[in-house]
Amino acid sequence: MRVAKLTLVSIHLEPSPRAVPLAAGLLSAVLREAHPGRIETRLVDGFLQQSEGELVAAILAEEPDWVGFSMYVWNRHRMQAVARRLKRQRPELILFAGGPEPTAAPDGLVAPDGLDFILPGEGERVIAEALGILLEGGAPATIAGRITPGPIPDLSGLPSPYLDGSLPPEQLPGIVWELSRGCPFRCDFCYESRGSRGVRRFPRQRLEAELRRFVSAGIEEIFVLDPTFNFEPEQAKELLRLFRDLAPGIRFSIEIRAEYVDRDMAELFAAVHCSLQIGLQSADPAVLANIHRSLDREDFENRLLLLHEAGVSYGLDLIYGLPGDTLGGFLDSLDFALALLPNHLDIFPLAVLPGTRLAETAAGFGLEYEPQQPYRLLASPTFSAADLAEADRLARACDLFYNRGRAVPWFGLVLENLAVAPSVLLRRLADWLDAAGAWADTDLTALQQRFVSDRFLAEERPAVAAVAADVIAYFGHSAALLSGDCGLDGEPPAPSGLRLHPDSRWVDFNHDPSLLLENLEIGVTDFQILTCLLPPEPCRALLYLCRGEVSLGVFADEERELLEAIAEGRCQGAPTGPLGEFFEAAVAEGIIDDNYSASWSRGSRRPPRGPHEPIPGA
Repeated sequence: MRVAKLTLVSIHLEPSPRAVPLAAGLLSAVLREAHPGRIETRLVDGFLQQSEGELVAAILAEEPDWVGFSMYVWNRHRMQAVARRLKRQRPELILFAGGPEPTAAPDGLVAPDGLDFILPGEGERVIAEALGILLEGGAPATIAGRITPGPIPDLSGLPSPYLDGSLPPEQLPGIVWELSRGCPFRCDFCYESRGSRGVRRFPRQRLEAELRRFVSAGIEEIFVLDPTFNFEPEQAKELLRLFRDLAPGIRFSIEIRAEYVDRDMAELFAAVHCSLQIGLQSADPAVLANIHRSLDREDFENRLLLLHEAGVSYGLDLIYGLPGDTLGGFLDSLDFALALLPNHLDIFPLAVLPGTRLAETAAGFGLEYEPQQPYRLLASPTFSAADLAEADRLARACDLFYNRGRAVPWFGLVLENLAVAPSVLLRRLADWLDAAGAWADTDLTALQQRFVSDRFLAEERPAVAAVAADVIAYFGHSAALLSGDCGLDGEPPAPSGLRLHPDSRWVDFNHDPSLLLENLEIGVTDFQILTCLLPPEPCRALLYLCRGEVSLGVFADEERELLEAIAEGRCQGAPTGPLGEFFEAAVAEGIIDDNYSASWSRGSRRPPRGPHEPIPGA
């Protein structure tokens, strides 16, 4: 009996821990059970930045008989181009695709020079049926009329690709984890709930076995795919206890709805190493009503306050251009979102996706949008093309300054001291970036210092500008150290082998940063008052990681000179006398070499909060 060779192709946006071929793995696991010994399945991963030629060569290297594509909005055009090239080079190949895009927008996909058929809906059952027809000698053209698309009502019968060897966790860049399918909400812009009602869950026994497998494989991060993890609060709490007990060392990324958060849930999130993403979309209840969403602004704030008080990291989503939205409304949503000090704020233009309710009602709302992917809004009666361009400019400024610049610890302080709303500051930032040609700057901490200092200098407050620059310097460099984005060269430069710890860096301040932090810790956040409390004395200090946290070293002149000599390779050995005692303490603290075994407090301080959290009193 001849074994058919199937290659399942996934084309990801870019290499990342989320670039995991889960759909292909699920299909491979199903086919192994449905047609044992009759289909040999191989998985090919690609990325959008690869050329069509590279992708085609990788697929043909598997010598397939059949090729299946996992198709989404972002890879539709690339997959169609790859399919056409495959047909030209191997006309006998049978090509098909499944996924959200061919389900929602099938037109034009099946063609003599392209795909032979598509598999709409959830793929596990229909791929087993379709490939069974091919194994029996059936023609690809007959498959559409012989399969029965639809949701799988009972997920307990599906095999796990993480447990059956289809997707060995050790060989993946990360883990994307499906706990359930379906969505209980009916947001018009989203395709998730179309074609199914309610939420179907995988059995707890399977989830626990998968989690244990991830732990044994040494997985560090898991992305939970569920669009509303906490829709059923008690079940969500049960899962959080499972995460806490079985996988305390794994970081979870989870999407939730704010309205289901209570104090117990917030504390359970805090007990798990996790970050949350919350879809706000707009702060205008009237706009949200147009897409079948609702918002109680006060309740939303109170729910997020529970997360904040518990120390949970969370981000928010905004969409600009929703039906009835205006540029002014978007600015209000921006102010509302940033006033909550999320750890990051992701801002997207409206996309009118095929198959969604919004695509059916778009004409009634007067929405003009791209007819092909990515289906972005072009204009509406309330949001002109020029307004959309301005919203895009502000979204890019927010991403650069707030998200990538890790501005959370000090952003509220700057707003308070400038007495401006977040949207006003971001518009001034965008203008400043345009004028300075600084959009491509890579030293974001320096960029933030220059921009904020310029704002205070424009108000003729140079002393306040110096304080603001110090606040940004401390928290910006601290965040970079914690994320591993900066530090000294880890190779010992001196013949003696001495070095400063690689997770450290020298930072220049306008004032003694120890005094600055002392005042921030006790709630002095008015920069004008701080100018009276901090002598304007330039200070060079060392930021370094100690036991996983950032410490600040402010040293006497001879101590600093010794450390600088070590960093520059000019120190030939350990000094003697009083400076020798300092040297030994620095080694014990881990400032010199990499020994964190002892504790030393000479001139060192910890940040008042983590570098992604607001300063107390801000």
